[in-house]
Amino acid sequence: MLIRTKIIIYSMVCCAFGVLLSFALVKYISPETSAVATSKAIEIPDVNVQLDFADLEKTTAAIELALKNTEQLQLAAAMQARQRTEQIKAELQKLEQLKQEQLQIKLFKLEQLKEGQFNFSAHIAEPLRVEPLSILPPKAPASPVAPTEIAENERVSSLTLGEGLLVLLLACGACGLSVAWLTRHLGRSLDSLEIGLLNFSDNDFSVSIPEHGEGQLQTLAQLFNYSAAKLRQERQYIYQRELLLDKVIQSSPNVMLLLDDHQRLIYANDAARHLFHKKGKMEGLSLDELLLDLPEVLALALKHEKNGLFAMGEDDVETWYLSRGQFLLNNQQHNLILLKQMTRELNRQEVAVWKKVIRIISHELNNSVAPIASMVNSGRLLTKDLDNPKLKLIFDTIENRTGHLSQFIFNYARFAKLPLPQRRQVNWGQFTTQLTQHYPFKLRHDLPEVDGYFDQGQLEQVLLNLLKNAHESGSNPEDVTLSIRYQTLVDGAGFSIAIEDRGTGMSGEVLEQALLPFYSTKQSGTGLGLPLCREIIEAHDGCISMHNRSDGGLLVRLWLPQ
Repeated sequence: MLIRTKIIIYSMVCCAFGVLLSFALVKYISPETSAVATSKAIEIPDVNVQLDFADLEKTTAAIELALKNTEQLQLAAAMQARQRTEQIKAELQKLEQLKQEQLQIKLFKLEQLKEGQFNFSAHIAEPLRVEPLSILPPKAPASPVAPTEIAENERVSSLTLGEGLLVLLLACGACGLSVAWLTRHLGRSLDSLEIGLLNFSDNDFSVSIPEHGEGQLQTLAQLFNYSAAKLRQERQYIYQRELLLDKVIQSSPNVMLLLDDHQRLIYANDAARHLFHKKGKMEGLSLDELLLDLPEVLALALKHEKNGLFAMGEDDVETWYLSRGQFLLNNQQHNLILLKQMTRELNRQEVAVWKKVIRIISHELNNSVAPIASMVNSGRLLTKDLDNPKLKLIFDTIENRTGHLSQFIFNYARFAKLPLPQRRQVNWGQFTTQLTQHYPFKLRHDLPEVDGYFDQGQLEQVLLNLLKNAHESGSNPEDVTLSIRYQTLVDGAGFSIAIEDRGTGMSGEVLEQALLPFYSTKQSGTGLGLPLCREIIEAHDGCISMHNRSDGGLLVRLWLPQ
């Protein structure tokens, strides 16, 4: 609307300038000259200005060309008026000379008349001849101008000037109305484009403008609508990608912290909130504020700008890997801190190494035990007729030890070749009832109403092994307890299983190695019970941990995800 108003005002100002210039020229032209000049049609080139809504510059150029032609014609008229004025002056000088000549002739004749030399009769009828001025119409006799005629000419001149001014004013108004009428579509289109661009500046790409008009205007409207649709699609695509990326980061078990150049937190995922025990918003906190309530080991690891492994938790059973990275974002330095829980990964790698060793040892032992057992049977057959007690004792001892070694190899082979769990839905009431048939215990809480989803045989083997250790720890049978609770954590829902006793507990060194294969404090232990329990629980995507109780005894906690 503003551009359209400017065009109208510009056209009216140009017309007003033409009126003032014409008025100034009329001041220097006589009535006859004004009549002649106004009678001539001023031919202005026909500028076919099609006000294309998208080509405002061409429209302005056409208007300026028309104004330039008008100014040139006005200058030409001024030059013509000036030349005519000079011509009139020359004619007036010529007339003055003729008057002087006639006056001299009259004086000469009067002198001759006085002297009697002038023939009065010969010249009495001769009229006084004066050449007509060129400003008069052709073949018109010269006549003196009367005062009344001069007044009439001035009146006609004033009327002609007033009529000219009226005509020019009407032309000015008509020109303004014509421009307004021709630019009505352009104004509407420019208003629509202005509204659309304002919406773009507000990140609103849902607007579309009507595609009316023709030519470049319609093309411009179509291009605007196409751009708006394209921007909507790109924005929706970027928004979906951001949602997906945020979902992946929030679901990651790795702790992610993004700090700006002032060591202030600007992004943290759910794992970070769980590790730092922050339920609310963490963004905006400084690194020093985050480290206030953290364990000393974790706080020191975050303060030192180094990558590497560190252990924390009770009895340092949790192993974490800390890595840092720096990058530029919006021309500002940012620091990315990643914390990855490596305990399970290291345990898996460690167990994988043990399994490989067990397979090799089992294979070699089987290759030796089988011939020994065969030779014992052959020796018994060869010496059955001999009644030698010592020889019988030797064969019995060899047979017992080879049998024990075979059982040992079988147990380790079972640990090394643990089958994948066959999960199914299990009722906790029926499951605990079967456990009580082997070892007594006390339930500390009500059983969950939600059924479990696990391999019943493998989990039963784990709990029986833990209950057996609890009874062998020196605890009273009534102090051995079992609790099963359904919980919903940040990582998901699952079951927390705890076995507690009031035995002697374990030393720190024993706790660190209790879950390793081949490690046992029992004289007849194989060192495979607890490692097998850990292997079964981790095969169910769970975890196992062991802790000494403050008032004596041991606590073994299992976590099984639902």
